[in-house]
Amino acid sequence: MGRICNKEDIAMTPTRFVSTASVLAAIWLVTGAATVCAQDSALPAGFKTQPLLKTGQTRDKQPIVYPKTDKPEMISVIGTIEPGGRTPLHEHPVPTYVYILEGEVELQSHGGQPYQYKTGEAYIEALNHQHQLFNKGNVPAKVLVVFVGEEGQPTTIAAK
Repeated sequence: MGRICNKEDIAMTPTRFVSTASVLAAIWLVTGAATVCAQDSALPAGFKTQPLLKTGQTRDKQPIVYPKTDKPEMISVIGTIEPGGRTPLHEHPVPTYVYILEGEVELQSHGGQPYQYKTGEAYIEALNHQHQLFNKGNVPAKVLVVFVGEEGQPTTIAAK
C-alpha cells in the first residue's frame, strides 16, 4: 500500500488538532487509517489494524461535509436489531459512520434500491436522506454508529 500520510500530518498545530482531531480521530482509527500511516509512526511491534473504509463520500456519492462549529461532538452507539425488526424511518443531518458488528442488515433508502450489509462491512450514511435498516435474518444484528456532530444538535431526525 502506498504512503498516504506522514509524521507532519499527525503532528498538527494545537488549533488544527482540536478542530480536526476531535472530530476525526475516532473515524480515523475506526476506519483503519492507522494501518496506512503505520509505516511512518511509532506504533509498537505486534499492533495491527485492519482498514475498513476510506472515503470522502457517503454511500450515495455525496461529499462528506463536516459541521462548522466551535462545539464539535462525536457520539457513538451500538444498536441491536432483533430478527424481523427495523429502525424507524429517519435521516441524519451530520456525517454518520456505520459498521456492522454482527449479523446482516438491509438498508432501504427512500427512492433507492435495498442494499445488504453484513458483518465486517462499513459505510458512511447519506446526509438528509430518509432510510431504514431492517434485520431480515434469524439472528440479532448489531451495528456501531458514529455521529460527527455539534453539541446540543440532533444527529438523527425521525420522518414525519
